[in-house]
Amino acid sequence: MQSDLAVRGFTAQDCAITLVAADLNPVMINPDILRYSGVIPVHWEPASQPVYTPQNVRLAFKNGVNILAAGHQVTFAEPMEIDSQIVAIAQQFVRAFPNLQYKGSTLNIRGYLPTDALPGRYIRDTWLAEGPWQDDCARAALNLVYKSDHAPLELALTEAMLQTKEENSLSIVLFNGRYSYGVKGDTAEERCRDLSSYFEHVRPDVKHYLNIVRTKFAKSAVGMQADVQKQFALSAAG
Repeated sequence: MQSDLAVRGFTAQDCAITLVAADLNPVMINPDILRYSGVIPVHWEPASQPVYTPQNVRLAFKNGVNILAAGHQVTFAEPMEIDSQIVAIAQQFVRAFPNLQYKGSTLNIRGYLPTDALPGRYIRDTWLAEGPWQDDCARAALNLVYKSDHAPLELALTEAMLQTKEENSLSIVLFNGRYSYGVKGDTAEERCRDLSSYFEHVRPDVKHYLNIVRTKFAKSAVGMQADVQKQFALSAAG
């Protein structure tokens, strides 16, 4: 691995909780309904006008939280630099709408590592063994699965270019982590109780993801801290 990573370090960007329900309708995701049902506090200020399309609904708030409904899913996302609010929101959503046919939930965490490498070359040259397979290989990606105390961590590594505030391009490796939980239970009450229990795993799962990325991929320099930057918050495209 390149020595500059010990200085520049890994940036934890954002995380998101997605709830999946067979009968969820994006139309129900609007600021008034969410406030009246207690899902979000009444004092939350919108950062922009809600976006409504036939396919999805997107709400953005000044505190950094974003809510996206698409198909049979609703996602609550936030940048890692703020105190977590999405766990409480997801819990309250399940309490407010207990009769939805919940199928499961996922926790998605995203971060990146700057490389100063040629685009498409870092993963191939750093974490993969040399061989004939590299001939004419323009880009490589990795999909890995790590055990945890709860759901396995599905970790996808891809390369990308990031636009900085100074309008410069930065070569990075994206680390997209995913923990998936199904829902068990014969009644709505049982399914809601099972789903709500998974929210207790969010903090340990985030800690597990960060530990995997920092110790196995980023330079394990003593005292290295994750930088967090709100300007690259989750684009809730699903």
